[in-house]
Amino acid sequence: MSLRNVLDPKATKISVSSTTPGSSKKHLLNPSASDEGQPWSSNIPSSLHLTFDQPIKASHFALTFQGGFVSTAISVWVARSEDAEGKSVGLGLMLGGKVFPEDRNKRQVFKIAFPPVGLSPTDENGPAASKGPTIVTEITPQEAQSGAVEAHPDGKGIVKKSDDDELPYLTELKLEFEKSSDQYGRITLYSIEVLRE
Repeated sequence: MSLRNVLDPKATKISVSSTTPGSSKKHLLNPSASDEGQPWSSNIPSSLHLTFDQPIKASHFALTFQGGFVSTAISVWVARSEDAEGKSVGLGLMLGGKVFPEDRNKRQVFKIAFPPVGLSPTDENGPAASKGPTIVTEITPQEAQSGAVEAHPDGKGIVKKSDDDELPYLTELKLEFEKSSDQYGRITLYSIEVLRE
């Protein structure tokens, strides 16, 4: 699996909830320039919000922290669009899941957990038709053996894995840093990358 960065620093707006004196957010989107400038530092709780001028397809994101100042629990919020122009009406930011980075200063890659689309499989009206992941309670024997399905996070069904072509378009990605490996709650982030297979 080869991942490539699909983030265009010129077409991405970045906003942060707080910054400690002497730190900068401008080098976060360009990992090769992270050695040249100050990293972004903050105290928890804090957040980093990326807004894309044009919707992008992405499957993963990567973070590089300074060891000892790592956010060890992060809530991942995503806003999606069903078309490349971003003209479809989206629901705004929705919680996709949580990630738990290790306390180390290496680049760490995480899969973007997209929230389910449509209605719950236990809803009285039945599942909604959508292009997102399909939540089902039964699978064929071929699907079970092929690895094309995984357990849904809520434990109430199965999510069929999507191909790269079925990835939704991202319009926003927000990370909420909740815990820190530092006893004073400090975090230091050198770079963020948004990746696609």
